[in-house]
Amino acid sequence: MSKILKNTAILLVITLVATLALSYVYSLTKGPIDEANAQKTREAYQQVYADAASFQKLPDENTLLADYNATLTTGVTVTEVQVAVDASGNKLGYVFSVVGKGYKPDLTLALGVDVTGTVVGYNVISHQETAGYGARCNDPDIKAQFIGITDAAEVDGITGATRTSRALRNETQAAIDLVKRMEGDGV
Repeated sequence: MSKILKNTAILLVITLVATLALSYVYSLTKGPIDEANAQKTREAYQQVYADAASFQKLPDENTLLADYNATLTTGVTVTEVQVAVDASGNKLGYVFSVVGKGYKPDLTLALGVDVTGTVVGYNVISHQETAGYGARCNDPDIKAQFIGITDAAEVDGITGATRTSRALRNETQAAIDLVKRMEGDGV
């Protein structure tokens, strides 16, 4: 019986040491990883709204997004919205981080939409779509289809990637509709 207790104690100590080591490494790397992700998002925002001099957070963003996301029925979540402003501080439009489910979960887009609800920029922040068809969501010819639209139904799908295409359209439409709601056009 004492051999079983001894082996159990050894296994417990090894597990505890491994857990503490893993927790320590996580605490060391969490900050730099979060900062790298934030930098990637900032760069994506600048790409999708190149005319903007800066981006400003909305004071009521959390409430706005919670209320808006509760109305969405397409499996899309708007995770962030910021106001795009020019060098004089004039509002140009908005940038969004939007997450949806294509073939695989977490197809994340950065979208720039002007105050009229017209898409001015589109960039894939991250995706796990299939290497052949779904990964085409990041191709320049696919991105170009989104520029200048006011309704995501105007976009042709990616042949062979129906779920990815649907996610791209749903995410884009969610951003367009939110701009219309914020600018008073209702939706």
